[in-house]
Amino acid sequence: MTENDRITLMHFEQKLHLLLHGYKQLQERNSELESLIEEKENRLRELQQRCDSLESNYTNLKQAKVISLSDSEIGQTRERLSKLVREIDRCIESLKK
Repeated sequence: MTENDRITLMHFEQKLHLLLHGYKQLQERNSELESLIEEKENRLRELQQRCDSLESNYTNLKQAKVISLSDSEIGQTRERLSKLVREIDRCIESLKK
């Protein structure tokens, strides 16, 4: 092997070493990014579940409000009916006299 071949071989080994080192760094970075993606996906799932829960709670709250409005309307209707019954009773008493 000539001196020129040895120098070429050394350069090739150095470049191969740099290439392998870069490959290992990229593998580590890829692992870090995969872990980060997994964390973000888990967080996204948690937030989606929370969003679903809040939407359900909001729907329940709207329904409860409608029910409570109906209860107050029932009370108001009862009061109006009671007034009407009293007025009818007064009219009947007036007609009897």
